[in-house]
Amino acid sequence: MSRAKYKVCVIASGSSGNCVYVETGGAKILIDAGISNKRIEAGLKSIGVAPEEIDAVFITHEHCDHVSGLRVFQKKYHKKLYLTRGTFAGLNDADSLRENCEVQLITQYSELIVKDCRVNTFLTDHDANESFGVSILSAEAKISLATDLGYVNKAVFDYLKHSNILIFESNYDDEMLINGIYPWYLKKRIMGKKGHLSNKDSAAALLALNWDGLSHVYLAHLSRENNTHETAEKTVRGIFDGESHKPGFLLTWHDRPGDCLCL
Repeated sequence: MSRAKYKVCVIASGSSGNCVYVETGGAKILIDAGISNKRIEAGLKSIGVAPEEIDAVFITHEHCDHVSGLRVFQKKYHKKLYLTRGTFAGLNDADSLRENCEVQLITQYSELIVKDCRVNTFLTDHDANESFGVSILSAEAKISLATDLGYVNKAVFDYLKHSNILIFESNYDDEMLINGIYPWYLKKRIMGKKGHLSNKDSAAALLALNWDGLSHVYLAHLSRENNTHETAEKTVRGIFDGESHKPGFLLTWHDRPGDCLCL
């Protein structure tokens, strides 16, 4: 039986937890573990993947919503872990991780081979220690993830171009954030160059990344307080009006997996 060209599932996405599964080139990769181990296991099971099958875990940065389930997952499954030195230093349970799995410290710009695919990491601008995005390239597909973006720097554009599937941040609606209940210092942090990406900025970046081979885009890391799924989708779809090629837009959720793409 031939292997799948790819399988992608955003198991969870948002400020309360992030976890993404990507399979291509024979590699089964988990990006971030910011939900409980129980939810990671359930999310993988829902798409027919056993946690024991995971080949590698990549952690984009040390914030709780990206690592809260990591210690328990690694204690149980002992998977090879890739993260930057800064991210590792920012973890409260770094020592226990070394006891439970092989830890490979990488730079924000790294190229690694996992099974039959090439994994590139690249710098993202966020208020974290050496955060990165991930691009996974096989003979069958290019699948890329970039969230927690203060803005879309040149590296993000360069590494995301010609992706077939994108997991991309669309965090907040400008008016909802400005008129919302958050204190001003927090609004400034979210809107700043080390914060998050608005729906409008996300839509503009996605338009610049659009090409005939872009099949689907997951709109990720939506704020529960300063965005809605309907608003994010409407904003992005609106900017694609008139485009000859329109990818499929998929929503993600903080409390359950989104639609699984499998080919």
